[in-house]
Amino acid sequence: MAHINKQIRKRLVSITLGIVLLITSIVLIVKTGINSEEIQSALFFGISPILFYMLGIVFGVERVVFGVTGSEKLFRLLAGDGELYYTALLGVFFIFIVSGVLILAYTPVIAGIIEKVLELINGLSFLALSATLFMRS
Repeated sequence: MAHINKQIRKRLVSITLGIVLLITSIVLIVKTGINSEEIQSALFFGISPILFYMLGIVFGVERVVFGVTGSEKLFRLLAGDGELYYTALLGVFFIFIVSGVLILAYTPVIAGIIEKVLELINGLSFLALSATLFMRS
């Protein structure tokens, strides 16, 4: 019975985290707006967190799918599978840590109180997402 409660709790945490990450990422992309200059700046100089917002959408959907179905197939498709799975898992963990820290550091620059709150929630959800990688059984 305790094992079932642990699985249900893990899936509920995943659904909640996925929904928070998905909603905040979508709202921040809509508020920020996507233009080619900002994407080029993010790709070449790494200044804009717009790419991390897009990553938040992808992994937010993945967390919701995992929470609903309990299947890790989508995560293994995104992170990789095979002999180097745990190395890829560690890489994804560090990407989420860097994403969360970058978004939290970028927050004071953004104008508007609503965007600041959303940025904080988004950054914290990336950090929480990195922590949930170790919840895998």
